[in-house]
Amino acid sequence: MLIETERLTLRAIEPGDAGFLTKLFNEANLDGVDAPMDLIYPISEEEEASWISSLPSRSNEAHMIVEKRRGRVPLGTISVDKMEWKNASARLRIHLTKESWEHGYGTEAIHATVAFMFDRMNIRRVWLRVDEGNARAIRCFERCGFVLEGVLREDHVRGGGWRNSLLMSMLKGDLRRGDSD
Repeated sequence: MLIETERLTLRAIEPGDAGFLTKLFNEANLDGVDAPMDLIYPISEEEEASWISSLPSRSNEAHMIVEKRRGRVPLGTISVDKMEWKNASARLRIHLTKESWEHGYGTEAIHATVAFMFDRMNIRRVWLRVDEGNARAIRCFERCGFVLEGVLREDHVRGGGWRNSLLMSMLKGDLRRGDSD
């Protein structure tokens, strides 16, 4: 899968991306709201390479590198998983390097991915989870058209305590095409 926008390329994760992904996730503040919720311990490049090699067998998932078109500078990842074809539903996940925040890359990558899902994959509903304290991400998701569905109470541990997640979703008609931050 390859998706291109004005400034970004969203491409399949390749074996050579293991080093970048290891650094991206290990440098995340694992006690903060920006780390992936399912990442508890630091990972090795070997573990990341093994995960990458398993991707072809994951038919209901799509994991992509978000990179600048000019210079092919990797900025992070965007993923679609938990696809339910019968219900035309899928989960969206995004994680960008701190250096790429506040430039509109997240908004641009989300718009492109969700538009692809709605237009090409016949998905009708996209959902996500976000830590309730991650105000920057929540604003980005709302700008893209995601709406709050509910609160998952104390569903993950962060910073030594139980935290809530917000469950947000977007229906096909909710996509705000052309918005930027």
